[in-house]
Amino acid sequence: MVLGGRTLALSLVALLGFGAAAGACGGDDSPVTATEPLPEAGVLDADAGKVASLCVDGKPVDWPPGPYELSLTSVLPPDLTFEGPTGTVKLKDYFEPCASQSRLLVVRSAPAWCGPCIWHATHTTRLLDDPRFAGRIQLVDLLLADEDNMPPTAAATMRWSSRIDAPPAVMGKVAMDAKYTFASVLPSKNVLPEYVVIDTRTMKLRTVLSSPDPETLGGYLAIELASLDGKPRLDLPPRKLHDGLLTDDAWDMLQDMKVPGAPPVDPTNEYGDVPAAAVLGKKLFEDHSLSPSGVVACVTCHDPAKSFGDGLKTATGVSVGDRNSPAIALSSHARWQFWDGRADTLWMQALGPFENDKEFASSRLFVVRKIESTYKNEYTAVFGAKYPFPDLSGFALAAGKPGDAAYDALPQATRDLVARVYVNVGKAIAAFERTLRVKPNALDRYAAGDTTALVGKQRQALDQFFHIGCVQCHWGPRLSDDAFHNLRFPTGRQDGLSDQGRAAVLLGLAASEFVATSKWSDAPSAAKTLLFTTAPPSMIGAFKTPTLRGVSSSAPYGHGGTFALLSEVSKHYGTRAMEVVPAAAAGTVEEWSPNFDANVQTDLPQLLDLFTADTGP
Repeated sequence: MVLGGRTLALSLVALLGFGAAAGACGGDDSPVTATEPLPEAGVLDADAGKVASLCVDGKPVDWPPGPYELSLTSVLPPDLTFEGPTGTVKLKDYFEPCASQSRLLVVRSAPAWCGPCIWHATHTTRLLDDPRFAGRIQLVDLLLADEDNMPPTAAATMRWSSRIDAPPAVMGKVAMDAKYTFASVLPSKNVLPEYVVIDTRTMKLRTVLSSPDPETLGGYLAIELASLDGKPRLDLPPRKLHDGLLTDDAWDMLQDMKVPGAPPVDPTNEYGDVPAAAVLGKKLFEDHSLSPSGVVACVTCHDPAKSFGDGLKTATGVSVGDRNSPAIALSSHARWQFWDGRADTLWMQALGPFENDKEFASSRLFVVRKIESTYKNEYTAVFGAKYPFPDLSGFALAAGKPGDAAYDALPQATRDLVARVYVNVGKAIAAFERTLRVKPNALDRYAAGDTTALVGKQRQALDQFFHIGCVQCHWGPRLSDDAFHNLRFPTGRQDGLSDQGRAAVLLGLAASEFVATSKWSDAPSAAKTLLFTTAPPSMIGAFKTPTLRGVSSSAPYGHGGTFALLSEVSKHYGTRAMEVVPAAAAGTVEEWSPNFDANVQTDLPQLLDLFTADTGP
């Protein structure tokens, strides 16, 4: 729930009148009192006598009396367990009714793709290493999903654990929670991470906070400890605001959103940063003769004058395609390529359109023959020392690809020679795309300290961008998490069927011919592991988060290109796709996708209009 654009915090202290009013800071930065009714069952008292009844003759009872449920003021169920990379994590192990003082068990739920969650993980010491909390806080982190939004694994949990900067006295266990166990605690979904605060002497759920800023989190923890200790009520501290607008966490994340520079090194493409390869790649990118029709080139769908998009609803090569052409100026920074992530490198992506019947309708042998006739000297200058151009005079085929009978009849060694040249074409095109840079925009100027870069409702929209959930997926220099999400954007398929998205490619990805772990990679051991044995329901209809850089000029929007205006996209998000007919999209909207009201839907496009991505040095 968002009240006045701020994050909701529910507190037992406030419900019982022991401390500062619980809730979010409203638009005027004043506390908003939570008014949820108290449950009828009696587990609300936190006085010493009630605690003592759970400790008989110095020994704890097995568990506090029920009823048990996951809701504010209730006792946690005794069987809450989670699997971690080093063993089972049982919340029951934190129950200590005979302790002289209550401690707070802080359970933090977060997925690894989430921007605010990463900020909280990497700033845990800053958040919890407070003299007021010495010996009184124990943290358990629950990983909801991995970096791609797949169910968490032990390996992903270990990676997440390595991100957490927490003092040893505070850090507890890290475990997996694909079910998002504490999802029901918040009245409605909000921005992750979620903090659930539990009194270890009674195992009552005291407070739940959604992506709190540092002052709010520290304030509520101090309030709860004071209440449990029978001390006078405390008030929430004022929040620190940069430029009177952004909290510390938002400001820190904004600094990490500054325009990206050079892309990360791709070890699977040893030619990726070779200038001569980029020069050749640019020529290939613009060459229409690589298509037998002579009318299609990479630049057809990725026009520099259109932010390296095409302005069309769906890509149009030799015929109309099924998905929108994504802008590619920053694709060299991405973990996955295409809307569904069916390529794991930029050079693999460059090879796909050639043999796609709706795009180039070409073939690898046709492309290699064109290199032979037009670019052989340039190819040899770049690749010849390691991969001399093969002698193709021994057979008469002018074109061909796997699946063509005549091509498949060629000896394997010959097909490998053709494939090697074909792969190097992709690596040259990738080398060109790696040279693309975007210029700073108004967001970059504001992050750099120019407070005049945003005015009026643009400022308000930036604040909303952080507090309503946009920043969960749109963070970092490219304003993208590179993960896959189902937000039920309508299909663009020409047959009208819903698009299955990521789920349709997962199981075949590892067996793809040109993946980074294949023999065509220059560093197979450095590539991502692709051990996908199932396609979880969350991946049905899921698509990669697009970068917001250049979004102001990359309409139409969505993988189906069905929204012409940013205001339509904002409304789609704000209503959680409620207006999309069931047959138009596959799967269900994921539960952590927030909804927001019509005022926010109107304000956000005024900020997004500033997210340009003009290319240049």
